[in-house]
Amino acid sequence: MQQEIFNDLGLGTRLRRILEMMSIDVERIYKEETEDFKVRYFPVIYSLYKIGGLSIAQMQKTSGQTHSAVSQTVKQLTEKGYVALNVGKDARSRIVRLTPKGDAMVQALLPSWQGLEATVKEIRTECKSDLLQAVNEFEARITDKSIYQRYQNLRKSKISPDIKYIPFHVKYRQDWFDINHEWIEHNFKMEQADIEILKQPEENILAKGGEIYFALLEGKVVGAAALKYHGSGEYELSKMGVKEEAQRMGIGQKLIEIIIERYQARGGTSLFLETNSSLSNAIKLYQKCGFNPVKLRTGSPYDRADTCMEYVKS
Repeated sequence: MQQEIFNDLGLGTRLRRILEMMSIDVERIYKEETEDFKVRYFPVIYSLYKIGGLSIAQMQKTSGQTHSAVSQTVKQLTEKGYVALNVGKDARSRIVRLTPKGDAMVQALLPSWQGLEATVKEIRTECKSDLLQAVNEFEARITDKSIYQRYQNLRKSKISPDIKYIPFHVKYRQDWFDINHEWIEHNFKMEQADIEILKQPEENILAKGGEIYFALLEGKVVGAAALKYHGSGEYELSKMGVKEEAQRMGIGQKLIEIIIERYQARGGTSLFLETNSSLSNAIKLYQKCGFNPVKLRTGSPYDRADTCMEYVKS
């Protein structure tokens, strides 16, 4: 047996693999014993044998198969003469019943079914856990609450990862450069203004009355943003970036909120940012945080800056 690498994530794939292995052997047994019986006929024929006449809907519920799958099997069995459709109590309904030919086939199959049942029981007794009981329990659980529902509930209640937000520290200077260099080079080209701010943050931001904040995920810097001071109460949200592996965790929004808080704590009179219209996701995030588009500023140090936004306190 090959090494299993998928575990819980590949449970469905593994059950399908087991089904295929069983189907191949059972198909071979049917071919040797009855010639004309197929594995796919079993849910319909066995249901009619055990219960009697059933509608397509009842057979679907009993077998757990789709309406389409049951209908196609019934059609094939009708063409072969093993089942027949009769009018039910309601003239609009059709009841499927075994024909005499179908009854004869069932009688021929009974020894095979008894042998297969004993074979599967033997395999179950060789296992430490009872597979049939486990399958019954698992099916009951996902019938009660589907995998989709459980997944959505888990996402809503998932404990947030260990993310910390701290002010600038010299040991993270290279991270400051790397994070912003990554997104700028991915979308544009580094400009001279980028290089100056990213290589000398203390001189170009901190010493001029600005601030820089980092987002740390389990101790590793994954995001950064700056509050740059331009004088006369005017501030800029600048160099906000989040590493790709840490996106969709709310880190970008939290960094923006921190910058806004610091701007307000400093008694600023205006807070703006410059960006590019191609960064649609970033622009949506800025708008969500209270930034609105305004007229382009004159004298921007960035050639790519074709969009300007200003914070409006809600």
